[in-house]
Amino acid sequence: MSVTSRLLPKLGLFALGFLLLGCLLTACGSSDKEAITQSTSTPAGVLDPSSPGPYPVGVTEVTFEKTSVTTGEPRALKTVVWYPASANARNATLDEEVGGARDAEPARDEGPLPIIVWSHGAGGGYPYAPLYYASHLASYGFVVIAPPHPGNLHDECSSGAGCTQEGMVDSYLNRPEDLTFTLDSMLKLSENPDSPFYLLLDGSRVGISGHSFGGNDTARLAETEMGAPFSAALAMAPCTAEFVAPPDEVTMPLMIMAGDRDRRCLSTFEQTFFDGLGDSLPHFFLVFPRGGHSAYGDTCPLPIPELACGPDDLSQEKAHQLILFYATAFFKTYVAQDEGYAAFLDPAANSEEPDIRYTAVLP
Repeated sequence: MSVTSRLLPKLGLFALGFLLLGCLLTACGSSDKEAITQSTSTPAGVLDPSSPGPYPVGVTEVTFEKTSVTTGEPRALKTVVWYPASANARNATLDEEVGGARDAEPARDEGPLPIIVWSHGAGGGYPYAPLYYASHLASYGFVVIAPPHPGNLHDECSSGAGCTQEGMVDSYLNRPEDLTFTLDSMLKLSENPDSPFYLLLDGSRVGISGHSFGGNDTARLAETEMGAPFSAALAMAPCTAEFVAPPDEVTMPLMIMAGDRDRRCLSTFEQTFFDGLGDSLPHFFLVFPRGGHSAYGDTCPLPIPELACGPDDLSQEKAHQLILFYATAFFKTYVAQDEGYAAFLDPAANSEEPDIRYTAVLP
């Protein structure tokens, strides 16, 4: 059976259209500062994972050309890469539009470095979002690789014609290999003495993450043989119960994030998927009772109930703090293999925090 036919069972055009609609407006939030309520102290020798990491952040772009799995035509992937930069980058000009110092010298003091591959949402998605998430992980020593998914890009879908159903389905079928191809291409650069990434990337420590349509990609890769390059997966609002095969095939630690006010990908979908994961691998379910589909984006320009970005909803600032706290602890534990961060994944670490409902299964 081909990769395409394995990934498409249960996918109807209506269902796929619904998922795309849910991804069109994903950058939402507010600016008020709220504290995370912690009931345990930070373990000795590690940082609070919601605080900035020890590295300055560099960012660059690399374009790869992949063959489309559906048409055989060239598929250009202009990929954004965030990475830990050398100490010299602290004096470099920070480009706030890209979340780091452009083309800064990479940090090589602890290389090779662990990797996170990011899959953006559909419609309103593009590789440079969310900046707060990618740059934060890079500050903790990860190289974050974010390819585009042609057919689902913001510029394509915001044009006069908008996203087409044909382009949407084509992108859905190409997305998993967009991610694995880009990872393989970056690892080849790590073997090239002429590349700034020479000897910088650790292909044995790789995580996968994404939001909405990209969260769906993450869940799919967590349970197929295509996921073999990855060590752990974190899916944000992935609509798993509707779009992904039964979870008994998941082969790696998995964290799912969901919001009770998400009207696009209901938290009940994610709960059903999570409940089917069994107990053979670590898995985590983080629910924001006041959070919606757009809690994961950088900003929220439209505070309407449909996006759960109103004054009574979870603020973007608080959502980001919680997302970074758990995502950093998860990836430091299961990708970077830093056991010092495992304590943050214990439900007791934030047992008094009112803005989460958190379940951890630790075999």
